[in-house]
Amino acid sequence: MLNLAEELLLLALDDDEGWIVESALDTLRHGLAAAVLADLALHNRIVVEDGRLHVFDAGPTGDELLDTALKRLDESDKPRKVKYWLNALGFRKLPRQVVQRLTELGLLREEDRRYYWIAPNAVYPQPDAPAKYWIKNELRAAGLTLNKPERRNIVLLSLLRGCRLLGLVFTRDERKAAVKRVEELAKDEDFGEAVAQTLADIEAATAKAASRE
Repeated sequence: MLNLAEELLLLALDDDEGWIVESALDTLRHGLAAAVLADLALHNRIVVEDGRLHVFDAGPTGDELLDTALKRLDESDKPRKVKYWLNALGFRKLPRQVVQRLTELGLLREEDRRYYWIAPNAVYPQPDAPAKYWIKNELRAAGLTLNKPERRNIVLLSLLRGCRLLGLVFTRDERKAAVKRVEELAKDEDFGEAVAQTLADIEAATAKAASRE
Protein backbone atom coordinates (compact mmCIF):
# COMPACT_ATOMS: atom_id res chain seq x y z
CA MET A 1 0.00 0.00 0.00
CA LEU A 2 1.23 3.47 -0.86
CA ASN A 3 1.27 6.15 1.80
CA LEU A 4 -0.91 9.25 1.45
CA ALA A 5 1.95 11.47 0.27
CA GLU A 6 2.80 9.03 -2.52
CA GLU A 7 -0.81 8.87 -3.67
CA LEU A 8 -1.09 12.65 -3.57
CA LEU A 9 2.01 13.11 -5.69
CA LEU A 10 0.82 10.57 -8.25
CA LEU A 11 -2.42 12.54 -8.61
CA ALA A 12 -0.43 15.73 -9.18
CA LEU A 13 1.94 14.29 -11.78
CA ASP A 14 1.47 15.65 -15.30
CA ASP A 15 1.24 12.78 -17.77
CA ASP A 16 3.02 14.64 -20.58
CA GLU A 17 5.49 16.86 -18.76
CA GLY A 18 6.70 14.26 -16.26
CA TRP A 19 6.49 16.61 -13.30
CA ILE A 20 3.94 18.36 -11.08
CA VAL A 21 1.00 19.98 -12.85
CA GLU A 22 1.19 23.75 -12.77
CA SER A 23 -2.01 24.13 -10.74
CA ALA A 24 -0.47 22.13 -7.88
CA LEU A 25 3.02 23.63 -7.79
CA ASP A 26 2.27 26.25 -5.14
CA THR A 27 0.40 24.09 -2.64
CA LEU A 28 1.72 20.56 -3.11
CA ARG A 29 4.70 21.01 -0.79
CA HIS A 30 2.45 21.72 2.19
CA GLY A 31 0.01 19.08 0.97
CA LEU A 32 2.68 16.39 1.04
CA ALA A 33 3.77 17.41 4.54
CA ALA A 34 0.14 17.33 5.65
CA ALA A 35 -0.24 13.87 4.13
CA VAL A 36 2.73 12.62 6.15
CA LEU A 37 1.24 14.01 9.36
CA ALA A 38 -2.19 12.58 8.52
CA ASP A 39 -0.69 9.14 7.93
CA LEU A 40 1.09 9.32 11.28
CA ALA A 41 -2.22 10.22 12.92
CA LEU A 42 -3.92 7.24 11.25
CA HIS A 43 -1.09 5.07 12.60
CA ASN A 44 -1.82 6.46 16.09
CA ARG A 45 1.67 7.95 16.34
CA ILE A 46 0.78 11.62 16.83
CA VAL A 47 -2.00 13.68 18.36
CA VAL A 48 -2.77 17.39 18.61
CA GLU A 49 -3.40 18.66 22.13
CA ASP A 50 -3.88 22.32 23.07
CA GLY A 51 -3.05 23.31 19.52
CA ARG A 52 0.31 21.56 19.48
CA LEU A 53 1.43 18.29 17.97
CA HIS A 54 2.60 15.59 20.37
CA VAL A 55 4.19 12.22 19.62
CA PHE A 56 1.96 9.57 21.17
CA ASP A 57 4.01 6.58 20.04
CA ALA A 58 7.53 6.87 18.58
CA GLY A 59 7.60 3.25 17.41
CA PRO A 60 8.35 2.72 13.71
CA THR A 61 5.53 2.36 11.20
CA GLY A 62 7.63 0.41 8.71
CA ASP A 63 7.39 3.21 6.14
CA GLU A 64 10.68 5.04 5.66
CA LEU A 65 9.14 8.42 4.80
CA LEU A 66 6.80 8.35 7.79
CA ASP A 67 9.46 7.08 10.19
CA THR A 68 11.93 9.80 9.16
CA ALA A 69 9.29 12.45 9.87
CA LEU A 70 8.28 10.78 13.14
CA LYS A 71 11.88 10.80 14.30
CA ARG A 72 12.09 14.55 13.67
CA LEU A 73 8.87 15.13 15.57
CA ASP A 74 10.02 13.02 18.50
CA GLU A 75 13.41 14.76 18.68
CA SER A 76 11.89 18.24 18.80
CA ASP A 77 12.80 20.13 21.97
CA LYS A 78 9.13 20.96 22.59
CA PRO A 79 5.66 20.32 21.13
CA ARG A 80 5.00 22.64 18.21
CA LYS A 81 1.98 23.75 16.20
CA VAL A 82 0.90 21.90 13.08
CA LYS A 83 1.73 25.00 11.04
CA TYR A 84 5.37 24.75 12.13
CA TRP A 85 5.61 21.14 11.00
CA LEU A 86 3.93 21.82 7.67
CA ASN A 87 6.76 24.23 6.93
CA ALA A 88 9.52 22.15 8.53
CA LEU A 89 8.56 18.91 6.79
CA GLY A 90 7.35 20.51 3.57
CA PHE A 91 10.76 21.60 2.38
CA ARG A 92 11.45 21.81 -1.36
CA LYS A 93 13.18 18.43 -1.51
CA LEU A 94 10.09 16.56 -0.34
CA PRO A 95 8.43 16.18 -3.78
CA ARG A 96 11.66 14.73 -5.21
CA GLN A 97 12.01 12.39 -2.25
CA VAL A 98 8.49 11.08 -2.74
CA VAL A 99 8.84 10.67 -6.49
CA GLN A 100 12.16 8.84 -6.08
CA ARG A 101 10.41 6.42 -3.75
CA LEU A 102 7.73 5.84 -6.39
CA THR A 103 10.48 5.14 -8.89
CA GLU A 104 12.04 2.59 -6.54
CA LEU A 105 8.62 0.93 -6.20
CA GLY A 106 8.41 0.58 -9.96
CA LEU A 107 5.42 2.87 -10.53
CA LEU A 108 7.45 5.50 -12.39
CA ARG A 109 10.54 5.61 -14.57
CA GLU A 110 13.00 8.52 -14.58
CA GLU A 111 14.19 10.15 -17.76
CA ASP A 112 16.22 13.41 -17.65
CA ARG A 113 14.83 14.22 -14.17
CA ARG A 114 11.30 13.71 -15.44
CA TYR A 115 9.03 10.87 -14.37
CA TYR A 116 6.70 8.77 -16.48
CA TRP A 117 4.23 5.98 -15.82
CA ILE A 118 5.02 2.30 -15.75
CA ALA A 119 1.99 0.08 -16.29
CA PRO A 120 1.48 -2.58 -15.19
CA ASN A 121 3.47 -2.50 -11.94
CA ALA A 122 3.69 -4.44 -8.70
CA VAL A 123 1.30 -2.14 -6.82
CA TYR A 124 -1.28 -1.69 -9.61
CA PRO A 125 -0.83 -4.73 -11.86
CA GLN A 126 -3.63 -3.83 -14.28
CA PRO A 127 -2.01 -3.41 -17.72
CA ASP A 128 -4.34 -0.84 -19.24
CA ALA A 129 -3.84 2.26 -17.05
CA PRO A 130 -1.22 3.87 -14.78
CA ALA A 131 -1.40 4.08 -11.00
CA LYS A 132 -2.95 7.56 -11.05
CA TYR A 133 -6.01 6.26 -12.86
CA TRP A 134 -6.84 3.71 -10.19
CA ILE A 135 -6.30 6.14 -7.30
CA LYS A 136 -8.38 8.80 -9.04
CA ASN A 137 -11.11 6.26 -9.83
CA GLU A 138 -11.45 5.32 -6.14
CA LEU A 139 -11.57 8.96 -5.05
CA ARG A 140 -14.18 9.86 -7.64
CA ALA A 141 -16.34 6.97 -6.47
CA ALA A 142 -15.93 8.16 -2.88
CA GLY A 143 -16.79 11.77 -3.73
CA LEU A 144 -19.62 11.27 -6.20
CA THR A 145 -21.47 8.13 -5.06
CA LEU A 146 -23.05 6.87 -1.86
CA ASN A 147 -20.64 3.94 -1.62
CA LYS A 148 -18.76 3.61 1.66
CA PRO A 149 -15.10 4.44 0.91
CA GLU A 150 -12.00 3.38 2.79
CA ARG A 151 -11.05 5.82 5.54
CA ARG A 152 -7.72 6.56 3.84
CA ASN A 153 -9.64 7.82 0.80
CA ILE A 154 -11.70 10.08 3.04
CA VAL A 155 -8.52 11.53 4.54
CA LEU A 156 -6.90 11.99 1.12
CA LEU A 157 -10.00 13.79 -0.18
CA SER A 158 -9.94 16.04 2.89
CA LEU A 159 -6.28 16.85 2.26
CA LEU A 160 -7.00 17.64 -1.39
CA ARG A 161 -9.77 19.96 -0.25
CA GLY A 162 -7.48 21.62 2.29
CA CYS A 163 -4.73 22.37 -0.22
CA ARG A 164 -7.17 23.39 -2.97
CA LEU A 165 -6.38 20.44 -5.21
CA LEU A 166 -9.76 18.77 -5.67
CA GLY A 167 -9.42 19.81 -9.31
CA LEU A 168 -6.90 16.98 -9.70
CA VAL A 169 -9.78 14.53 -9.26
CA PHE A 170 -13.06 16.27 -10.09
CA THR A 171 -14.23 18.50 -12.93
CA ARG A 172 -15.28 22.05 -12.20
CA ASP A 173 -18.96 21.08 -12.40
CA GLU A 174 -18.45 18.23 -9.93
CA ARG A 175 -16.50 20.05 -7.24
CA LYS A 176 -19.41 21.58 -5.31
CA ALA A 177 -21.08 18.19 -4.88
CA ALA A 178 -17.72 16.57 -4.09
CA VAL A 179 -16.92 19.12 -1.37
CA LYS A 180 -20.30 18.49 0.27
CA ARG A 181 -19.77 14.74 0.08
CA VAL A 182 -16.26 14.98 1.57
CA GLU A 183 -17.62 17.00 4.49
CA GLU A 184 -20.31 14.36 5.11
CA LEU A 185 -17.83 11.49 4.92
CA ALA A 186 -15.35 13.13 7.31
CA LYS A 187 -18.15 13.87 9.77
CA ASP A 188 -19.61 10.37 9.69
CA GLU A 189 -16.37 8.35 9.78
CA ASP A 190 -15.49 7.02 13.24
CA PHE A 191 -11.80 7.91 13.42
CA GLY A 192 -11.86 8.20 17.19
CA GLU A 193 -12.08 11.59 18.86
CA ALA A 194 -8.33 12.24 19.19
CA VAL A 195 -7.49 11.18 15.64
CA ALA A 196 -10.48 13.05 14.18
CA GLN A 197 -9.45 16.27 15.91
CA THR A 198 -5.84 15.83 14.83
CA LEU A 199 -6.88 15.29 11.19
CA ALA A 200 -9.17 18.33 11.36
CA ASP A 201 -6.33 20.48 12.73
CA ILE A 202 -3.97 19.25 10.01
CA GLU A 203 -6.50 20.06 7.29
CA ALA A 204 -7.23 23.50 8.76
CA ALA A 205 -3.52 24.37 8.97
CA THR A 206 -3.00 23.12 5.41
CA ALA A 207 -5.88 25.22 4.09
CA LYS A 208 -4.46 28.29 5.83
CA ALA A 209 -0.98 27.68 4.41
CA ALA A 210 -2.42 27.09 0.92
CA SER A 211 -4.41 30.32 1.03
CA ARG A 212 -1.17 32.31 1.41
CA GLU A 213 0.54 30.72 -1.59
